[in-house]
Amino acid sequence: MYLRSNRVGIFDLSSNESSEQELGDEANWDRLSALYIADKLASEHGTDSLVLGTGVLTSSFVPAACAGIVRGSPGKNGDPRVMPLLGFAGVELKLSGFDFIVLKGASESPGYVWIRDGIVEFVESEEMKKKDSWARTDKIRADQGDNKIQVLSNGPWGDSVNPASQLVTDYWGGEDKSGLGADLGRKNLLAIAFRGMGELELSEPEGHLQDSMVLMAEHIQRLGKNEGLASYSKALEREDFKKLLHRNIACYGCPFPCRSFLKTSEPANEMKLVANEPGYLHYDIPALEKAFALGFDAMDATMALMKCARAGAEPVTVLSYAAELSAKVKMSSVAEVLSDLSKVSQGRAVGNFELSFDDRAQYRSCLGLGLCPRYWSKVGYDEAAVTPYGEAALGLSSHSK
Repeated sequence: MYLRSNRVGIFDLSSNESSEQELGDEANWDRLSALYIADKLASEHGTDSLVLGTGVLTSSFVPAACAGIVRGSPGKNGDPRVMPLLGFAGVELKLSGFDFIVLKGASESPGYVWIRDGIVEFVESEEMKKKDSWARTDKIRADQGDNKIQVLSNGPWGDSVNPASQLVTDYWGGEDKSGLGADLGRKNLLAIAFRGMGELELSEPEGHLQDSMVLMAEHIQRLGKNEGLASYSKALEREDFKKLLHRNIACYGCPFPCRSFLKTSEPANEMKLVANEPGYLHYDIPALEKAFALGFDAMDATMALMKCARAGAEPVTVLSYAAELSAKVKMSSVAEVLSDLSKVSQGRAVGNFELSFDDRAQYRSCLGLGLCPRYWSKVGYDEAAVTPYGEAALGLSSHSK
């Protein structure tokens, strides 16, 4: 299959057994959606299964084709809870040798799932349960000897199956607004780690690249000046935010970086990282807007989101609850909420990337193909207009038949 490995990795945590099945060849764009396939796999292997997957266009040359997904168990309304995998995580997952991973059952011992080179295994680690999400990422990378390993780490909030938890991608929070950390907690999973060293084939590499470059040139003309995360929120057009800004970072294949790294432990213009924890990578717009609305300056807002990420706690929920405890929310209020897991019984998260579109069907269509919703909402998403750019890669275009 073009742009696919055609493999689904299935791992049963309760028996520590792995198996595989073929993905299948779908020609219908709706059925190529990662969300459709993840739903199908969950119905086959159990609704409590955790499904990781990638879009058919993930890692292609189409602009901002960086997205993967994590599908959890159904929420209160019966719909499955989904988080996007952005940055380089979606691409690394796709190059790990599997298009989708299904994690069934629950482990008797705490540990993490390790995916690479077409292999899925469970690594038991009682020691890691005492660590926060950042330390878990550090330990996995150190133990496996590769700093490019992508880690979906849980924190104490997820371990305790708190519905206001969040999965953290590497060190940064903002993609999980569905409480999927609680799903990992139920499975006794502390983290999921993966590394992509594989290759993908294209039906017509030159045609696909040329078409994608033309599309990107059209986008650049309409995107305007890039201001990092401030390009997507007027609330971030603040001088204190700009003073801490070190650099703006793009996800895989994106010409318009929307992630802003703010430094807290050294000057923003310092290029050499002289502190172990020099700052935080922001892309959680609702959490920042909430912190600023409560009176936090850019430094305290950054520190608050950092503490939430380390705890694996969803920051909008934490900040909202802190505001109920005190009329004047301070960092001490945030620390108080984070220290007592029993105080927060439900999530109050505000969507991040899913709020890019007014139409939820558009969001699901965009994410399901493997495209970043934030970028594509800005350039104007239309599935009928997007799919032809992937057809040359997939061997579906008229001149490839």
